[in-house]
Amino acid sequence: MSPIPKNEELESSNEVTQKYKDILKSNGVTDEVSEVIVKDSGLQGEGFASVSKYVTIKFQNPSVKPLNLFVKAHTASAAHREFLTEAKLFEKESTFFMEYVPAAEEFCKSKGCEGLVDMYPKCYFGDSNMIVLENLVVDKGYELLDKNEKQDLEAVRFAITTLAKHHAISYALIQEMGGPENFFKRFKNLNFEMYATSKARSIMEPMIENAINTNIKILQKNKYIPGADELIEFLNAHVGKAYDGMLDILNYNPKNEKLLVLGHGDYWTNNMMFLKNKDTNQIIGHLAIDLQVTRYNSPMVDLAYYFFTSVDSKVRREHLHEILGRYFDTLKSTALKLGHPIDLTYEELHKTYRRKIKLGFWFGICLATGAGFDSIKDVDVNTLGDLKNFSDEMDKAIQKWNDANPEKVVENIHNLRKLVNEYKMLSIE
Repeated sequence: MSPIPKNEELESSNEVTQKYKDILKSNGVTDEVSEVIVKDSGLQGEGFASVSKYVTIKFQNPSVKPLNLFVKAHTASAAHREFLTEAKLFEKESTFFMEYVPAAEEFCKSKGCEGLVDMYPKCYFGDSNMIVLENLVVDKGYELLDKNEKQDLEAVRFAITTLAKHHAISYALIQEMGGPENFFKRFKNLNFEMYATSKARSIMEPMIENAINTNIKILQKNKYIPGADELIEFLNAHVGKAYDGMLDILNYNPKNEKLLVLGHGDYWTNNMMFLKNKDTNQIIGHLAIDLQVTRYNSPMVDLAYYFFTSVDSKVRREHLHEILGRYFDTLKSTALKLGHPIDLTYEELHKTYRRKIKLGFWFGICLATGAGFDSIKDVDVNTLGDLKNFSDEMDKAIQKWNDANPEKVVENIHNLRKLVNEYKMLSIE
């Protein structure tokens, strides 16, 4: 199949139509196409690593249902494209969907576990510029949850089960192939660590630092609140150190890790979709999406990141052992079915979680408290120019939110105190 053009806006309608005809043909769809309709998804701020479009393909035969696709592509910003290229985000996701998933499906089928890998959307095409997926919303009724609401226990049970299966399948396949060296020779760059790149650091470290310094400023203005001085002291102790602390968690020593898997890398509310019963509104299905930041590491890195960015804090604190227990049971039972049992106790898993929560905690400070998610949606990466401006734009948006929401700012201080106390209680430095 010929290379896919980078930007549909630079293509003629005939070129766009031919591109999707080629994609369909490569997937065994030979029905004659009558029309290709491309629309902006309207999801600005929902996916920092890409822009997204909805594509509807209509066929000449009226009895053939239109095909609805969800397409992710590079932004118009040259600086942003450079970041995506250095971080290998599209390259990794393409490898995951186009190479790893088919291999995992075949492996699971060979072990009598057909259908076990049905936790990702169908991918029609992927390369270093574009990913073409089924539109889960239009065709299957899946939906994103509101990231500002945080997930309740019902949602967490589904999400944690999917993550455990994702980890177990990768673990078993890696063992089946003779270890990580052989695995990553075949599936190149799935273990590439995006956070260690210079461009990622130039974006994310200032974002983390801004969050820390903003919280310090808010606390200094509200020192009458019990515990404010202690929080200021804690945050000041981590100024200029938080990002390196997160990297320390990711720079593991294989000899010190009892379990390593292919992790999702960015497992949070916006990177998963839920299916609900229309009558009862109960969750009946769950899929993982956006596999652009995969890494070979402890599975507890994914869990800590998910817990602190996406899970309701009360649920996380009151049901931690129940949630970890569900994850643990699903992980071990799935790996056992695939012929590669995991030698790990629950106590060992819990201890590892406590050692890995730092990365999730700082992202929680940055995005899951205060203005984080409310403000990021107003930052358009296409208008930034140099991506180093991202943290400055985020800071402006946060300050604007703080000025407009004084009551929520005070509420955030109380939430921050609980979050820091939770970290101090659990973390094993």
